[in-house]
Amino acid sequence: MDHPAQRAFRPVRSLGTGRPEVLASFVCLIGLALMISCGGSGSGGGKGGPQNVVGNWTANFSPGLGNTTNLYGAIDSSGLAAFFDTSGNIVQMPSITGTKTFSGNLNAYAVNGSFFSGGAVQLTDAAQGTVNGVAITGTYTANPSGTFSLAPFSPFGGSPATLSGTLNGNDIGFSDTVSLTFSNGNFTGVDDANPTTACAVNGTLRQQGTSNVFDITYNLGPGSCSAVALTGIAFESDQDYFNVNGGAVTTYLYLILVTSNSTQVRPGVVVVHQ
Repeated sequence: MDHPAQRAFRPVRSLGTGRPEVLASFVCLIGLALMISCGGSGSGGGKGGPQNVVGNWTANFSPGLGNTTNLYGAIDSSGLAAFFDTSGNIVQMPSITGTKTFSGNLNAYAVNGSFFSGGAVQLTDAAQGTVNGVAITGTYTANPSGTFSLAPFSPFGGSPATLSGTLNGNDIGFSDTVSLTFSNGNFTGVDDANPTTACAVNGTLRQQGTSNVFDITYNLGPGSCSAVALTGIAFESDQDYFNVNGGAVTTYLYLILVTSNSTQVRPGVVVVHQ
């Protein structure tokens, strides 16, 4: 840690020759100055205090967790940490709030229509990790067990902001096309272009400060689908991870839906683009 330059003190008298109370006060003043310069009362809890982990992260699992190895995602201020791979599989980490250590369940979800090895659509493993500056690392207990590492990345070259206008895209793992119209942090639309099978969609998109992290709600129905309420996290990118737009470089919004009020709807990824 960098310290401000220390001012040179002129010795008044040799140690042990002065009045004890004067020397004691002098030592206390130096100690207080050093404590302040070391961040003893600074923001973030001082040494070992919570760190700001809100942002975009890549995740790597070794060996691969289910069918997933390298993933893209984000962490929000509540500790929600969710990631997807380019097949559409999702991993939700234990809550990561920026404290030095964390632990909990790690959940992996297979993309709709697919299964992990052994026929499972969901894997749940115990995980624990540490937050150390720009590195988040840890281990998970599976068969076999393994390690994970998270690293910051910058998926978007522009300035992230709440979108406006109509964007089209896909619900990954489904044949449905998605059309959403955004306005003032809210959106409405349909998840199928066919009017006889269309399902209405509405929700909210809330940016976390100026970061490229958005908290989302995503509600289905009425229409050809059952009413379902989902929540999750989103981020913007200029990369077409699923080749839904021919690999064009433009603005993409990736919605990672991880919670649902229906046991019949597994977590998934919706991507829309300009």
